[in-house]
Amino acid sequence: MKRICVFIVLIAISAGLFSQNGYYWHRENKIVLEELPTKKYVMVNSFEDTTKLKAVLNKQNIKINPFVATPVTGLNYLQKESPSTICWTTVEGEAIPDLTNEAFILYQAPYFLTGDKREAGLSNLFYLKLNKAEDFNILENMAKKNGVTILGNDKYMPLWYLLSCSKESRGNAMQMANLFYESRLFASSQPDLMANDILYCVNDTYFSNQWGLNNTGQSGGTAGIDINYCQARNITTGSSNVVIAVLDEGVIFNHPDLTNFSPYSYDTESDSSPSQVLGDHGTACAGIIGATANNNLGVAGIAPGCPIMSISNSLYSYPQARMDRARGFNFAYQNGAAVISNSWGSGERYQVIDDAINNALTYGRNGLGCVIVFASGNDNGAVSYPANSNDSIIVVGAMSPCAERKNPNSCDGEYWWGGNYGPKLDVVAPGVLIPTTTYTGGYMQNFNGTSSACPHVAAVAGLILSVNPALSQSEVASIIDRTARKVGNYSYQTTADHPNGTWNNEMGYGLVDAYAAVELASCIRNVHDQTITSNTMIMGCDINVWNVTVTNNAKLTLDSSGDTLIESNFEVQLGAELEIK
Repeated sequence: MKRICVFIVLIAISAGLFSQNGYYWHRENKIVLEELPTKKYVMVNSFEDTTKLKAVLNKQNIKINPFVATPVTGLNYLQKESPSTICWTTVEGEAIPDLTNEAFILYQAPYFLTGDKREAGLSNLFYLKLNKAEDFNILENMAKKNGVTILGNDKYMPLWYLLSCSKESRGNAMQMANLFYESRLFASSQPDLMANDILYCVNDTYFSNQWGLNNTGQSGGTAGIDINYCQARNITTGSSNVVIAVLDEGVIFNHPDLTNFSPYSYDTESDSSPSQVLGDHGTACAGIIGATANNNLGVAGIAPGCPIMSISNSLYSYPQARMDRARGFNFAYQNGAAVISNSWGSGERYQVIDDAINNALTYGRNGLGCVIVFASGNDNGAVSYPANSNDSIIVVGAMSPCAERKNPNSCDGEYWWGGNYGPKLDVVAPGVLIPTTTYTGGYMQNFNGTSSACPHVAAVAGLILSVNPALSQSEVASIIDRTARKVGNYSYQTTADHPNGTWNNEMGYGLVDAYAAVELASCIRNVHDQTITSNTMIMGCDINVWNVTVTNNAKLTLDSSGDTLIESNFEVQLGAELEIK
């Protein structure tokens, strides 16, 4: 049975009487918000209106996010048929048109940036408190005059009412909330602003110091400049089927905040298992990836649901060292690693390492390829080896808390180093003053270098594969590039050598964005190695097709809000049909 969203439409009153006011009132204080012109909240009658909305926006390069049905609960309803759900979505892009002229659109409103630079969507609702119960008649008359619906009052606080706007109202929910408050007839009136609350992220002891996951301005940084960890966490914290290998000095197995390990580990120097702890570096990297989150202890890992595979090497100079490190890649991919994180590098090039990296990229994950992530280096110069050895490697530079490439003059004050950059750079990630785990079972607060940036991106790759394990390593890399945030005072431009969006020599494609990457990965559809024999529709933001035959008079419909890519070995036999929307 299809769920239909009920909405009550009132008599039309001109909505042109108000300008777009980016403020609301809280206890006599005027809170000013910055409007976000590239994102809007849209409400419709039902899920079936998805197709209509896509038809309107299809040629304008505007992204339509999945529709959500939000229940309206907890009220003493005034209407006999209360609205059981609100069907809504968000649209994103440049120059979003006014949608209110479309019959199926019930309401639209902007998104705003809060004071700490979080996104807040303006829904169709606002909250109003009466001075006393007898003032309901005043509310009722004013609501009718302004085309606003009174849904009901709260069961526990009956002076508080929930009101709903539509495109027939005199203004949107923020404008109406302000109008009612400024009338001085009510105790309070505030718009329903939808934003992720920081308090509902994680409770780890040092999370407040983890600016890279949730930047509130710690360490003199810029609020909001982080990897959007809390938002991504609402979608996934990782999958037990996606193993992230840390090829480093080895990870301690009895740290109280590191509890999720692969059953396989390996020491490359002794060619034996388990791995050894040959220094502090590996445990520090592992903590960024996989420290248990929301456990009232220590730090929060980005992908704690993904098991860590510890592969140890001292990273010192000794005979056979390069072959040993190469063997680490081969062990990882042959024993189930999906991602391999490498926070190390050297000045010398070795084909034995090149070949091992290529093996993992080519044969890992049953041919889909391991995702290999490398630190760019800390010389404030060109990207180092092996990061620069293969274009399929994801190369990660370091970013300061102030949205700068980490350099000797960046705001963090660590003047003695800078993250490497240049044509081989893909993205940047937090790389200074990073809290994480230590091999003594404790914590440090200032892990730094591109060594600390690299595991941020390796963990995001793990999250991507957790929501869509069918992606190839090249698709994971592309998602990370395409969704990176264009932060800082840098010019990002289109270049022939960087096909996944605008790029900058110091920042690559920008700051890795865990939430945007996971959101995109969750709606990419790969159709391959199959024969379509009956009418089939496939929907997604991006659709990739290869090794597919459409036969038996079947119709294959590909409905994408992004790109549809038909690759090799695709056949539509006589009598069959292909439709691309």
